[in-house]
Amino acid sequence: MGTKALEKRTVKRTKMVVGLRFPKPQPHAPDLLVHTLDISSVGAKIGALREWVQPGSVLLIQRRHTRARCRVTWSRRIGPQEVQIGIEFLGRDPGFWGLDLDDYCAGLWISQSER
Repeated sequence: MGTKALEKRTVKRTKMVVGLRFPKPQPHAPDLLVHTLDISSVGAKIGALREWVQPGSVLLIQRRHTRARCRVTWSRRIGPQEVQIGIEFLGRDPGFWGLDLDDYCAGLWISQSER
């Protein structure tokens, strides 16, 4: 990750796997089942996608019975059949994750290999 991206981060990301659904806009199309890798009060890093999602796209995500609109901020191909995306919420729903996440504590998770 570049230093510019780290400088922009204003809220702490928490490593957490949460199952999500992406309802597809086409009728009778099955929802995409994905999961988070990191979450924050303003967005998430999502994995388990099989199709490329263009940055700037607006998606609807669902966690249990709660839905939220979000914008894709970045996309990265991890392997031939795996894509990860970063999303930011459009609007403010502090209860979407079902947790109290500290908005004012900027932080960074660095793996052992990145130290």
